[in-house]
Amino acid sequence: MTELRDAVGSDGLERVEECLAILVGEKAPEYLHDDQEPTRLFFPGISALPWHDTAARPWVAGMEAAFEEIRAEFLALREAEARFAPYEDLYTKELGWQGWDTYQIYRDGAWRDEARERCPRTVEALAATPHGPRDGMFTVLNPGVHITPHTGGVNLLLTAHLPLIVPPGCSIKVGDDERGWEEGKVILFDDSFIHEAWNRGTQQRAVLLWDVWHPDLTETEVRALEHLMPRFQRYLMAV
Repeated sequence: MTELRDAVGSDGLERVEECLAILVGEKAPEYLHDDQEPTRLFFPGISALPWHDTAARPWVAGMEAAFEEIRAEFLALREAEARFAPYEDLYTKELGWQGWDTYQIYRDGAWRDEARERCPRTVEALAATPHGPRDGMFTVLNPGVHITPHTGGVNLLLTAHLPLIVPPGCSIKVGDDERGWEEGKVILFDDSFIHEAWNRGTQQRAVLLWDVWHPDLTETEVRALEHLMPRFQRYLMAV
């Protein structure tokens, strides 16, 4: 905390300090919802909602306005047979579900040089959002694939999707609420809730997926967490 106060100042860090105490086991977390499992990193005092209203987020309109250009860059990658790989968990390095393939744009907070070169409009649009330090990627879900119930385990980040290609038969469930995607319309959910997804159709589904900071965090808390996240990542991978 002394190092953190030197970096970002001393005011407004009470919840950050409590988050650290929970992380190292000095304090028990108090989850606000039965379907929420932020077992990796829990930030206290912020709302616990499976779905978040995109109309309340000013950056969403800009992302949706870039939809056609972003989809064109995705389709160009597919046309050029760019490598899409199975999703790899950031902390455990375990591979995800067979048939769910990804093209990383940023990872662990660092932009990929290849993505900057091949997808400049996508990178520009993502950079204009309050993007977090975890993942930004194009994802493809193949026909017949079910991403079984799981949780991201971190409640201080939300997951955003910009749907690019949505054939019939595709849906996502967060908590008890199952919804579909609409091409070009951002959805926003808390992936510390148990969630799953399906492609019950006959064509591939594609979305741009990335993380954003929880809107209940203050600017000071975000600066503190940006400073701490590399250390958090190393700690979580170690344990």
